[in-house]
Amino acid sequence: MSEFIIETKNLTKKFGATRVVNHVDLKVKKGEIYGFLGPNGAGKTTTIRMLLGLARPSKGSIHMFGKDIRKEKLAILRKVGSLVEYPSYYGHLTARENLEAVRVLLDVPKSRIDEVLSIVRLTKDAKRPVKGFSLGMKQRLGIATALLGNPELLILDEPTNGLDPSGILEMRELIKSMPKEHGITIVVSSHLLSEVDQMATQVGIITKGRIIFQDSIQKLREQASSSIKLTVNDVEAAWKTLLSNGYTTDLVQNNIYIDRGTDDQVAAIVKSLVEHDFSIYRVEEQKKSLEEIFLELTGKEGGLL
Repeated sequence: MSEFIIETKNLTKKFGATRVVNHVDLKVKKGEIYGFLGPNGAGKTTTIRMLLGLARPSKGSIHMFGKDIRKEKLAILRKVGSLVEYPSYYGHLTARENLEAVRVLLDVPKSRIDEVLSIVRLTKDAKRPVKGFSLGMKQRLGIATALLGNPELLILDEPTNGLDPSGILEMRELIKSMPKEHGITIVVSSHLLSEVDQMATQVGIITKGRIIFQDSIQKLREQASSSIKLTVNDVEAAWKTLLSNGYTTDLVQNNIYIDRGTDDQVAAIVKSLVEHDFSIYRVEEQKKSLEEIFLELTGKEGGLL
């Protein structure tokens, strides 16, 4: 059996002559929180709809749990829960009554309702009409509904969209807890880089329908080299002194920048400046943010927060 819960090859979706998803190869391992990241319109939701059997690929294959979705769609989807866009519910019914309506369709034990309410922390509100819920509570109820069938994989499309800071924090902590506490693999799509950074173990970045990066958050950070910024007196003279002594540096806006080297190399540069009677006011490491890395990868097309 494949080591991947989800594996797509050359997954493509065309609308007319436009390829909204273009040869996408996703690889999601068991137990991961996979952050599917990209600006609005990049192809995230279309990809998710194909994973859930809601849209037919124009080309390529989808294997989930080692099975081909074209041949074993029902067997696969029994193991999958999802929340795509906003959850649907009956406002006049309570949270428990909404879950009971779905439970009957899924034919799962009644005890499962209490279990999922506990997971999403809605036990105390189980008898309240859903129309009185906050947006965050409705999102959590949507996840509870997705969990009723005891899925091994949970696919969430923009689950923090529209939530206030408190709701975002609650959703983030809920998502982070599920792989460890319940053994559920999660795919969560977002256009917010800061959200993916705080909860995902792996990340796939899609833009214009293509995957341009797929690895850990740490690997993404490692793609950006850092530099050392020196603030000194008589900066132009200091810069020329370093150049004459064989050090490669840049002079930018009254500061000296050197490519990130070893600690010994940085110390040697500082020592050289001190020996030439320059005053060093500050030595700082300049790291690129994930936002800057994303903009470089996508050619500055669209920003993510």
